[in-house]
Amino acid sequence: MTQTLFLALLILCAGCYSAGGKPVGLLAALRDFQEKPLTAREIADRVQKAEKARGERATEGVVFEFERDIVIEDFDVKGNLKRRQTRRFQSFTDNRDPVLTMYDGKDPTPEQVEKERKKIRENQVKFLGGGDPTQANVEGDADLLLRQIERYSDRFTPQLIGEETIHGRPAYILQFLFDSNKSFKDPLVNLILKHLLIKAWIDQEEFQIAKLEAELANPLYAVGGLAAKLETFKLTAYQKRLTPKIWADWKVTADIHGRVLWKWSTIHFRSESSGFKRLKVSD
Repeated sequence: MTQTLFLALLILCAGCYSAGGKPVGLLAALRDFQEKPLTAREIADRVQKAEKARGERATEGVVFEFERDIVIEDFDVKGNLKRRQTRRFQSFTDNRDPVLTMYDGKDPTPEQVEKERKKIRENQVKFLGGGDPTQANVEGDADLLLRQIERYSDRFTPQLIGEETIHGRPAYILQFLFDSNKSFKDPLVNLILKHLLIKAWIDQEEFQIAKLEAELANPLYAVGGLAAKLETFKLTAYQKRLTPKIWADWKVTADIHGRVLWKWSTIHFRSESSGFKRLKVSD
């Protein structure tokens, strides 16, 4: 009886083989149904589709709000703290403007709120092409990041370098290589990108960026035409999965060490988001 079961199992799993050694039967059928491994470019393309889906969910009214706490510390060459800044923002998953709610541990003044809003809008225009910085972004712009991914993705070549688990979820690891033949208008941006190692951990189910790392491969001199040196730079960012297709900025750290003229400085940046909750349709 045991031999019969073993034989049946062998036939079902392996099928039979032709004289030429080509598998037929169930095994061949199963092989035909196996998915081919995704290439790095296919994974990167699915990230774009996932970002589009997130934008569509936001347009449909699926929006979360959360608090983002930011700490920026500036140290001198001896490691002494020179300045510490803290900010708290009410942020949203549909890219509407964050609202400053705490400024160095205190309630912000209307002037401080407006100053931070303008600063954010100016950065959106400079780095993301977010439109007119003088106009309030009340409705948000769900396609803001997607447009930039589509606009600049051809400037980077993705390479699949491995797989890893991030917060219990399997992820692909992509490294992005900057194509110097398709440079940006800003020469400083091009200089930095040539020396930057960029890796992204892409969630294998939803193709959102679960983790991102950017690190300077070697020091940069005369940055921006100044007698300056950027010794080290490393950024690590995580996203948090809130619901299917909805991910949000979670934890970001950045360490920068360099000098301008003869003054050395080290900057530590930390950002952490918490208190995620879905907004009501009327909000």
